[in-house]
Amino acid sequence: MRSATVRRVLALGALILAGSSNADPDTVSTDFKRLQDAGSCAQCNLAGADLSGMRLMSADLSGANLRGAKLRKTILFDAKLSGADLREATLEKASLGRIDLSAADLRGVDLSGARLAHAKLSQARLDTTNLSDSMLEHADLRGADLTGADMSRAAMRHAKLDGAVFDRVTLIGADLRQLDFRPVADLHASDLSRARLQGAHLDGRDLHGNRFDDADMQNTGLSGSDLTDVSLAKANLRKADLRNAQLAGAMLGGATLTGVKMEGAQLRGANLEDAIVAGNLVGTDFSAARLVRADLSGANLKDALFRDADLQQANFSSCNLYAADFSGARLVRTSFRGANLRNAVLTGADMSGAVFTNATGAPLQK
Repeated sequence: MRSATVRRVLALGALILAGSSNADPDTVSTDFKRLQDAGSCAQCNLAGADLSGMRLMSADLSGANLRGAKLRKTILFDAKLSGADLREATLEKASLGRIDLSAADLRGVDLSGARLAHAKLSQARLDTTNLSDSMLEHADLRGADLTGADMSRAAMRHAKLDGAVFDRVTLIGADLRQLDFRPVADLHASDLSRARLQGAHLDGRDLHGNRFDDADMQNTGLSGSDLTDVSLAKANLRKADLRNAQLAGAMLGGATLTGVKMEGAQLRGANLEDAIVAGNLVGTDFSAARLVRADLSGANLKDALFRDADLQQANFSSCNLYAADFSGARLVRTSFRGANLRNAVLTGADMSGAVFTNATGAPLQK
């Protein structure tokens, strides 16, 4: 008797809400009863219905109209909602593990804190969706549109990203460790500040307009990537692969680049003030870069270019600077203690107060 009363109340709630969402009240009421009786309702019209607290585990709601529906604390574990319209739906504290939301419309939905591990979200519309603090480990996001989404602090390890669109996405503090961004369709104008990107692959990507301030990018693959004018202030790039990367105008102030692979990288005009740089930097172009107080001690800088660079108070102690070119550079109070300067060029350089104690090789004046 009690359960029958509850069902009648829920049906009445669905009817009232359907009227408020401009859906056909009769259709919604009929489909709601069908869902109650069968536990599934593919292609149903449940717009505005109140499904809060219902147990819909493994239910088939594919293609359903759930726009504006209330799904608070609803158990949708392993449910099938592929192609469903969930715009304006409320999913607070819903159980969504292993749910199939492929090609579903979730634009603008609040999924903050949602547990979406192993969820199927391929081809889903997630434009401006709030996914902050969500759990997306092993989620399938292939082909998903995440334009303008908030994914701050989202946990995304092992997610599949092939063909996904990351345009103007907020990924501040997100866990993106070991993710492969190489096959994504777009990664543009997104904020990855403080993101965890250890071991991630961004090789060959055009990363214009993105921010990586204070991001943890240890062992990150960035070879051949275009980081022109990108902000990487205070980023941790220990052992990152930056071979042949374009970093012209990049902002690397306070960044850590120890143990990096940087052969053939272009850092013309980059800002590395107070940065720590060490590793294999053979032939790296630092022309016109700002390296004030930067620490490059012990680095292999054979054939590196520092033409017109600002190297005031920089530390080149024990560096291999064989045939490095410092033409026109500012070397005011720069330290070359114990450095190898054989065949180095310092034509037109300002060496006021520079320290060459125990340095080997006489600089050539050409």
